[in-house]
Amino acid sequence: MTDGRNRAGVFLWGGLALLTGLPFLAAGFSASLLTGRLERGLPLTAVILFAVWYLSGFHGAGVAAVCAGTAVLCASRGFSAMKTILWTGGLTLAAGWLLSLGFPGFMNVTEADLAPLRDIYLSSGMDEGMVDRVFALIVHFAPGLGAVQLAGGAAASVLLFRSLPRTARTFPELSVPVRFRMHWGVAWIPILCLLAIVLDRSSPLPEWILRAAGNLLLFMAVPYSVEGLQTAVHWARRIPGMIMLLVIAGLFATPVVAAAILLVGILDTWFDYRKRIDNERNSDEDSADKDG
Repeated sequence: MTDGRNRAGVFLWGGLALLTGLPFLAAGFSASLLTGRLERGLPLTAVILFAVWYLSGFHGAGVAAVCAGTAVLCASRGFSAMKTILWTGGLTLAAGWLLSLGFPGFMNVTEADLAPLRDIYLSSGMDEGMVDRVFALIVHFAPGLGAVQLAGGAAASVLLFRSLPRTARTFPELSVPVRFRMHWGVAWIPILCLLAIVLDRSSPLPEWILRAAGNLLLFMAVPYSVEGLQTAVHWARRIPGMIMLLVIAGLFATPVVAAAILLVGILDTWFDYRKRIDNERNSDEDSADKDG
């Protein structure tokens, strides 16, 4: 059962890592190579990073190296999976931002980078004015989108690294279930960003402030959504068939379900719904034992 679960995890997280970018798929496998014999793992890792550099440039290779190295370092120090994800995601995000100052990368997309896509959009029937507006939005939110890609890719690479057989044998601490919960104080970030957007309507603010606020809101929506999704799944497991209903609802009413999950994630930082659900479950079990 465990081998089957790990094999499914490799396909799931490997696919997600590849979806976020080749550097993150490479980072997950590189981290696994570095946990074995270094005289064999280091040359193979160097070959993988060279391939990433050739295919995606120096920025991608640098991000992959930082991501893999941080994951291995955290695992070797006995960190849990959640702590490893946080450290790896944070340092990968910092590395991606610093490299973006000197190299093309995830966080500094320009209209020139999008130019090859213009003909594709126009040939699909989109109006030229619409294409210009879409490209302007992509450029405006490029830092936030890049940050989401970096942090999400790092998390996927750590989970891929954890699912590989060698990692499971070497670092059993990583097998502890991942429970993500934001600190309530982090809520001040989206609150201040929303306040800036509201104040701009009555007293115009500099463009860079509005761009920073918008990109921060875009980025913060992801961890809150992850928390909300974990909370929803934790609740749904108590009711037979509810997880399947949530999946179906997500397919046919994606915006509504996504907004609801985001709201649940925000509220969970204050109310800790999963703890309440567990307390209710324990109370029910105790009552059943007494009745029995």
